[in-house]
Amino acid sequence: MKRSILWLVLMSILLGLWGPGPVQAVDSFYGTVYVDALYKNALFTDVANHWARDAICRMAALGVVREGSNYYRPEAYVSKEDAMGMLFRLADQEGAAQQLKVNEETGHRNPWGVNYAAMAVRLGIITAPERSTINWRAAATREEVAYWMARILNFAPVYGRGQQAVYSYRDWNRFDKARLPYCEAVIGAKIMTGRTEGWFYPQQGIRRGELAVALDRAASVFLPTKGFKYLQGTVAYANSWDTSGAGPAGSYYQVVREDGTSFYLVADTNKDFLVYKNHVLGRSNLLETGDSVQVLAGPQNDVVLVEASSGLQGIINGIFDYLDQGAGKLYLTGWDGKSYTVNLSPLCRVSLSGYPAGLNDLVPGQQVSVFLNGAQVAEVRGTVNYASSGTLPRDTLAAYGALFNKTPDTISVRDDNGYPHTYTLTADTRYYINGVSAGYYDLKTGDYLKLTLDSNSRVIRVDVRSDSGGYKIYRGRLFDVRSVFREIQFDTLLRYENGTLNDVEGSLTLDVGDDLEAYSPEGKLTLLELEKYRGEEAFFVTARRDDREQVIKLVLRGDSERRITGQVQETNPYLNSFTIKYEPDRITYDNGTIVISRDRLLDGDSIKAGDDAVIFATRDSGSTVKARLVVLNTVDESRYEICKGILERVLSRSKFEVDSASKLSNHEWRSDSSYPQYFYDSLTRFVYTDGSGNVQRMNDYQFYDRDQDFQDKDVRIIADGDRALAVMVFDGFTISNEVVTRGTITDISSDSMVLGSLSNWSSYSNRWEGQSGELTLKLKYAVAVKNGQAREPGTLAVGDPVYVLRGSVSGGGSDIYALQMLVE
Repeated sequence: MKRSILWLVLMSILLGLWGPGPVQAVDSFYGTVYVDALYKNALFTDVANHWARDAICRMAALGVVREGSNYYRPEAYVSKEDAMGMLFRLADQEGAAQQLKVNEETGHRNPWGVNYAAMAVRLGIITAPERSTINWRAAATREEVAYWMARILNFAPVYGRGQQAVYSYRDWNRFDKARLPYCEAVIGAKIMTGRTEGWFYPQQGIRRGELAVALDRAASVFLPTKGFKYLQGTVAYANSWDTSGAGPAGSYYQVVREDGTSFYLVADTNKDFLVYKNHVLGRSNLLETGDSVQVLAGPQNDVVLVEASSGLQGIINGIFDYLDQGAGKLYLTGWDGKSYTVNLSPLCRVSLSGYPAGLNDLVPGQQVSVFLNGAQVAEVRGTVNYASSGTLPRDTLAAYGALFNKTPDTISVRDDNGYPHTYTLTADTRYYINGVSAGYYDLKTGDYLKLTLDSNSRVIRVDVRSDSGGYKIYRGRLFDVRSVFREIQFDTLLRYENGTLNDVEGSLTLDVGDDLEAYSPEGKLTLLELEKYRGEEAFFVTARRDDREQVIKLVLRGDSERRITGQVQETNPYLNSFTIKYEPDRITYDNGTIVISRDRLLDGDSIKAGDDAVIFATRDSGSTVKARLVVLNTVDESRYEICKGILERVLSRSKFEVDSASKLSNHEWRSDSSYPQYFYDSLTRFVYTDGSGNVQRMNDYQFYDRDQDFQDKDVRIIADGDRALAVMVFDGFTISNEVVTRGTITDISSDSMVLGSLSNWSSYSNRWEGQSGELTLKLKYAVAVKNGQAREPGTLAVGDPVYVLRGSVSGGGSDIYALQMLVE
């Protein structure tokens, strides 16, 4: 009898016969009275096709984004005061900021800007003196947003060996030291990522679309700690009620979770909630039975936003990896090489070779098609050709792993679980390091690779995805070797810098890396065997590992030492040897030879004809010159293009064409018969010099607005491929006595810099020739590129290695001027 009554009550609830009462249950979530205001604030007309539109909508629904107009301007930069305001709103601290008693200040455009600044001081995010010097209307930098976010949302700073994410970017040294632990917390949580692979650009302004995405990701981490809930499921039932004037009419929606349990969404004429369905924003009446939904609910069970989608939204074809039924997730690798994690619908169907099956019938390695209903898997279809394993041959896919062996025909990697895999190379296999074209011999043991494979598991393309880098090169005496403690003490130290070995004071005790390679002239040594060589000199390389400098490769120097410099003329990897132009002796190498190129530790076979090399060698008993250390030219000419010519015309807001072009090849100008075209954007730096020597530095809009003025003027470009990074335009301005120089910055200011450790390219001898003393260069007309990004010349740092074109200019007297500068 009790069961019959309970069933009757439940059916009455689902059929709407019980009135609005049923949705007073614990798992019910309600609309809000201010939904109309939120709806109007979120109706932006300029984000429909923008990549950040979903995040912008979510932040508008939360009230974090609040513009007062129909334009969000996702590509515009965010001012510091607006960025601070959005962060305070996400943290629910805007009310506290608005209640502060403050004096009005003229440096703010936002009506609450002065309150945000005062709140930042109160929370210790900035100091009072800093507040007075900050231009609050200026663009907030990416570093500032990361730091403020960590402080305002109380993300714990990360110190010591836990700091890993920041150092995955090549411009990590551009972060402020004091802010870096807080930025690590944000970047490590993947709330903010780099703009391009390997580059974070911490000092660049952040765009409004970027900020919305960062806030959205931060919300998913921060809001659950404040009682917010993220719920998923499928709308299984929808109904409405009408009280005939006795109360507000409304609707409720039963949502079935992945585990089969349900919750309800409730809306009425006074309290409704926002629904974002198939990229259209509306209210609860957009929901339909069968919709896949994700619900963000507040601490008081108020519905912030429902994201819904209906019908099949997509299909993923690939290889089934494994199933986590407890978490309701399916893992697979698509044919595009990407890894996918998708949520299972409670009503997910499985069919294998046309027959009904269960999720547990799926076999890892099986070829499947996954049909998505919104964000959830509605159906999985597969075929079974091999009864024993269920696996199918793959088409084009990707494999990942650390390189441990290679031959001319094969390449072997260990995957993330330590399992070895060997793949076949072809004559057409292409190689790339950080996106730059490379070769087979540029690969080194330990590189983490992405291998793009064809249907026969042959390698189409090899991408080096990570390399530790940050190497230091020394020569020193083995004062003590303590194999038990895995450390070595060196004295009589010299450090390699820009072609020479320079004295280092004192001794140095270093840990030994787990992957140490140590060699004597006779062959490889263990750390214990190295102990008997105490007192001998060695070349060695260190890298930063686990927040400590560790020795990773060491080779005993031998009885003599000879320094050889010049251009590699010819190589013979079968004889492990190469020649240097104007050097009569053939130079050999072995597994112990240390080879460094572009901050990468390489095999000796990576040495190629045309490389500029500095070699420290010994002559063995057979009169053979054997290289112990080889450092190849650090300027990556395959990446950068240095060009000069006449600006033929500006083709558009993003492209211009050059006539009478010459390009720098092997450090000398070579005529180019083509009409090269270069793209430019907001990151390109422009410098214009008129006939009187007046200099104007400008952005891309100013350059385009004066396109007629610059037509037929002399132009010089530093480009990354066809993308212009820095451009010089000059009129009636003569450059003479040009020289290509390499050196290290020893002093720098806004108008000049001093270089030491100098060498100049000689077209007569076709080699680098050293220059004693120091050289002072004026920076008035210069453009500079550092690590792939245009910089103001005066912002380069002491210690930077510079590749520079320099010369005399008309009206410049005896001064020498830097023109185009590369730091890499």
